[in-house]
Amino acid sequence: MECNIYKGSRQQDHYLFMPVEKPVTDIPGDILKMFGDIELVMQLDISRSTRLAQSSPSEVIGIINEKGFYIQIPAGNITI
Repeated sequence: MECNIYKGSRQQDHYLFMPVEKPVTDIPGDILKMFGDIELVMQLDISRSTRLAQSSPSEVIGIINEKGFYIQIPAGNITI
C-alpha cells in the first residue's frame, strides 16, 4: 500500500499515514486540528514485510483499510 506520511506542527512524534490517492482533507476536522499545520514527510510503500519503527505493517494496513488513515503515536502517549 503506497502511503503518504505526514507530521503536524502541534504533536511532536505523531504521524498520519494515508493512502497516496486520498487527500488530507478527507481526515475528520478534529484530527486535523490536533495535528495543526500538516507537512508531508515521506512516501512509503508499506507491505506486510516492511519494517516500521513503532507499529506492525499489518496493523497499519488494516487500520488504513478500515478507517482510511492511521495515526502513529509515541509509545506511552495516549493523547488523541
